[in-house]
Amino acid sequence: MLTAALPGTGTAGTPWPEPSRPAPQTPPWPALREELRLHRAGNNPDGSPAWHVADPVSNRFCRIGWLEFEILVRWELADGDRIAADIRAHTTLAAEAQDVEAFTAFLRAQQLLRDPVRRTHAARFGWRWWLHNYLFLRIPLVRPARPLAWLAPRLAPLWSRGFLVLTVLAGLSGLLLASRQWDDVGAGLSGLFTWQGGLALLAALALSKLVHELAHALTATRLGVRVGHMGVALVVLWPMAYTDTGEGWKLSESRERLAIASAGVLAELALAAWATLLWCLLPDSALRQGLLLLATTSWTWTLLVNASPFMRFDGYFILCDWLDFPALHERAGAFAKRWLRRAVLGLRAPPPEPLPHGRGALLTGFALVTWLYRLVLFVGIAVVVYHAFFKALGIVLFAVDIWVFVARPVAAELRAWWGLRARVRVARVVLLLLATGLPLAALLLPWPTRVTAPGVLRAASEQALYAPFPGRIEQLHVREGQPLPAGAAVADLRAPFEEDEQRRALALAEGYRRAAEGAVGLEQDGAARGVIAERQRQRWSAEAKARAAEMGRLQLITENQGRVSDLDPLLTAGSWIDAATPIAWLVNDRGWQVEALVAEEDLPRIRAGNRAAVFVSGTAQRLDGEVAWIDPSRAQRLPHGLLAQPHGGPVAVLQPDRAGGGIQPAEALYRVLVQGQGAMPGRLAVRRVTVHIDAEPSSPGRRWLANAAAALLRQGGF
Repeated sequence: MLTAALPGTGTAGTPWPEPSRPAPQTPPWPALREELRLHRAGNNPDGSPAWHVADPVSNRFCRIGWLEFEILVRWELADGDRIAADIRAHTTLAAEAQDVEAFTAFLRAQQLLRDPVRRTHAARFGWRWWLHNYLFLRIPLVRPARPLAWLAPRLAPLWSRGFLVLTVLAGLSGLLLASRQWDDVGAGLSGLFTWQGGLALLAALALSKLVHELAHALTATRLGVRVGHMGVALVVLWPMAYTDTGEGWKLSESRERLAIASAGVLAELALAAWATLLWCLLPDSALRQGLLLLATTSWTWTLLVNASPFMRFDGYFILCDWLDFPALHERAGAFAKRWLRRAVLGLRAPPPEPLPHGRGALLTGFALVTWLYRLVLFVGIAVVVYHAFFKALGIVLFAVDIWVFVARPVAAELRAWWGLRARVRVARVVLLLLATGLPLAALLLPWPTRVTAPGVLRAASEQALYAPFPGRIEQLHVREGQPLPAGAAVADLRAPFEEDEQRRALALAEGYRRAAEGAVGLEQDGAARGVIAERQRQRWSAEAKARAAEMGRLQLITENQGRVSDLDPLLTAGSWIDAATPIAWLVNDRGWQVEALVAEEDLPRIRAGNRAAVFVSGTAQRLDGEVAWIDPSRAQRLPHGLLAQPHGGPVAVLQPDRAGGGIQPAEALYRVLVQGQGAMPGRLAVRRVTVHIDAEPSSPGRRWLANAAAALLRQGGF
């Protein structure tokens, strides 16, 4: 039986008269479901009374206003015109038959009317139900009403103002202390990338969610709301705890419903505050590491997920109760659809409901942001589902997710537009065709575009100045930027080791010379020993000459003319250097060249001789050159380490070759040589640059379609 709280009585449970059976009609007048209940819900923001229509079967409720209540009271009249006329005769409401028809459609959409055809259990839980609910499935586990009734009064101090003040102070103190220990925070979180860290993170997340759900349940119990059950919800097959506080609609005060909705978020924030403070105070231990994980999961998950108003999580219900504006998503969506139809189709329609000035614009903006948020989220969920299963099932589930959550709502709105086509002016239709057709045509037409590629800039002629072997600088003759002719002295070096080796070779040569001379006078084997000693003398004499020649290289001489670049500013007389590090570079300013890396898809669009603009990273300098050479084979290593992502460059790379083969790019890239005239900019011999090469016109739309087709072919292979 449907029960109601009549206007002015302030009580619930007053029985309605049984609806009389109307005369046979075509179509028959729908009957209300007998198990529905009606409760007073306080007042709307405009001061008008409101009621909740509760469905105990699905544990859902709908909020209705004064007009809808009056329609329900007169439902037994079984005729829209009679109901509207009776409302006009006995109230100040200007009801029309269309209002009754619209409310009837609402009741039917919410499944609050009797269904003449009873669906079987198999029909209710058939393949359509599973397709719609496998992403979010609730599994009730316990009925906690009695334990919660015992526990709530014993934890009453946690709801006191004193505990709130202490928690706020603990959170501020913990965050202040943690801000001074970021190194410890990073070191503690680095352990998450192990399987032990992953398990610890899951345990911390489970604990924080348990506290979250208990806070909902205990707050509801304190306010007299029965918690039907608690259990596990599978969100994209990921288990999460949940609490059924659906009977919170019985509370007529919005602030009480707000307390239930915000209890979980506040409890997690309190848990994070105390965990952060304790982490800052405790010494290093397993407990301290656990507190860090608990604090970080509570802070991040609560603020990023639970507090979001764009999905039906706590943030949404908090916002609804704070504004006392139920069904926020649906009502905001109605305003956004009205705005969209007006902006695109030029249709002017009255607001879905009367609201204060400016509230409709806020709802429209909120709905548009919500749609964009959900689009990104649902596409991301579809990608996760695709990768979570084997390929055949992943493709099916990906298609289902995209259809159910993205394509179907768009298709429904387009069908609504098609139904309104008779009200759209011809001029607007032409404008729509032009607004959609021209961009599509423009995307399919070839555009004169440029190919963008990363590269490194070098002088066309350059000489690295190395020490021939480790030594000490005796005198440095050059400075940074100094022009030098060919054959100029750069530095005088001294190599004590080489000098010792030369003296040793000379001493050995002299010793063997004397041994050869002394062997002549020996009676036994004198000639043979003399020959051996002479050969050793020759050997060490040759080594002494070689050492002397090497010592001659200790004065560094330029081979070509140029400008000194990248001179190590720390090098002075007395500095020791090795043979692997250049002392400086000698750069010829008569020209420069760039080794650029072009993507495989852009390679057919460029030719030798095409103009190119080179932009030096970190500066506003531009150099103009042309393509001199294109490598037909894929680059197996980067031209320079500056281009690698680990070194701040734009190119993703594989692991460096341990055999000294350089750094290999992860993508298919091709080397393109760009040359130009003029001096090198700046003082560095090698600079990272971005090159824009004039290319053959191409169609962006065709390129995107080709990439999409290639991706489908790659993913379609089993």
